[in-house]
Amino acid sequence: MQKQLSRNFKLFFMFIASISLLLLAACGGGGSEESSSTESDHGDSSSAGGEEYELDFSHFFPPTHFMEEQVQQFAADLEEATDGRIKITSYPGASLAAPDEHFDAAATGSVDFSLSVHGYTPNQFPLSSVMELPFMTESAKKGSSVLWQLFNEFDEFDEEYAGTVPLWLYTTDPAQLYTVDKPVKSVEDLKGMRIRSPSPETSEWLEALGATPVSMPMNENYEALERGVVDGTIAPWEAVMTWGLDEVVNYVTVGNFYTTTMFVVMNEDLFNSMSPEDQETIMELASERMVERTGEVFDEVGQQAIEQAKEKGIEFYELSEEELDEWKEYINPTIDNWIKNVEDRGLPGQEVYDRAVELIGN
Repeated sequence: MQKQLSRNFKLFFMFIASISLLLLAACGGGGSEESSSTESDHGDSSSAGGEEYELDFSHFFPPTHFMEEQVQQFAADLEEATDGRIKITSYPGASLAAPDEHFDAAATGSVDFSLSVHGYTPNQFPLSSVMELPFMTESAKKGSSVLWQLFNEFDEFDEEYAGTVPLWLYTTDPAQLYTVDKPVKSVEDLKGMRIRSPSPETSEWLEALGATPVSMPMNENYEALERGVVDGTIAPWEAVMTWGLDEVVNYVTVGNFYTTTMFVVMNEDLFNSMSPEDQETIMELASERMVERTGEVFDEVGQQAIEQAKEKGIEFYELSEEELDEWKEYINPTIDNWIKNVEDRGLPGQEVYDRAVELIGN
């Protein structure tokens, strides 16, 4: 909260400075031509209630995905809160940018808002990826809350989102191992299998287990499984329903291996061009409110997906504590490597990891 307040003060003073410059320009005889040049590319200052905006929100989820519903609800809430002055049009299905281009698209202003997976842009989010380490949480609601709190506690996160304003960060429900042709009940079973991986951290521990990780975004997952490009995939429960995995996989190994982390960001220049009142409205409607809502929805859909997977006849194999301990011997070194790699970049990897573990335990 303190971090957010300090940001708001900075933005307020930037706004005051901008107004002062405009007044000086007007006094200098800029005339109507100069005045008109200050209008935003997105906005129309003719509205008596404030600037009007027509903005775009780009993401890679399909139009039928429940996250599209969340985006639409956020847009509707913002439009209502601003008496129709700020309108957002959602563009799902990666129609404006590829999944791995969404962050850069928002940072450069190619799009106004974007949503995507941290792991699709390797090395951009060293600290945010802490919640993608193995066995961090068993709940999207908890994981999302912890990630957002870490972002607000550690100023070092800011550099990862340069050029944007993070509106909310969240995690999916825990990911499992899904396979097509054979069940995986042991480390030995996994050796030599080609497994789709969503992040560098996941690729590292899959390789340690003897599998061959294949990096690809979720929207390419179905076809890769169907055509035999990969033998299996690491994905959250919700993917069974929302990405049609139940149509192409036959087995699932349950281990709650990790969670995918995601971001929703807004172009920083656009945000800074808005009035303090509009900035406050956006953050009130996003932030903790959407962090909690998104986490809850992922958990709810994840539970529904488990039941659907059982109904579709997918064979479940839940690793016992003893079996999971064997897997962890191969997987857990990823945590130490992550801490070292982050620390080598001059960032507080150990401190962030320890704080994450502490928050998860609370």
